[in-house]
Amino acid sequence: MDWLDKTKNVIIGTGKVAKDKAKEMLDVADLKAQVSTCDEVIRKNLIAIGKKYIELHKDEVDEEFAEFVQAVKDAEHGKHELEKQIQERKNQTV
Repeated sequence: MDWLDKTKNVIIGTGKVAKDKAKEMLDVADLKAQVSTCDEVIRKNLIAIGKKYIELHKDEVDEEFAEFVQAVKDAEHGKHELEKQIQERKNQTV
């Protein structure tokens, strides 16, 4: 019986260790999900700040931000041109 009791105790101990490890991994995964949520809030608000800055200062940009604002303007122009090409191609197929 002593052997059986020892085996039982090892199995129970191993199960507890596995359960504790699984809980720890779940807790870490939950914390990582919360970090991702914070990152997403930060990203969205930085984008909103940038959009508002360009909206308010598009004609009087500080030199420090000029490169970024110009990149946005260039991308908007490029987007507009691509959308025109898409529309033209759609009109050709009709």
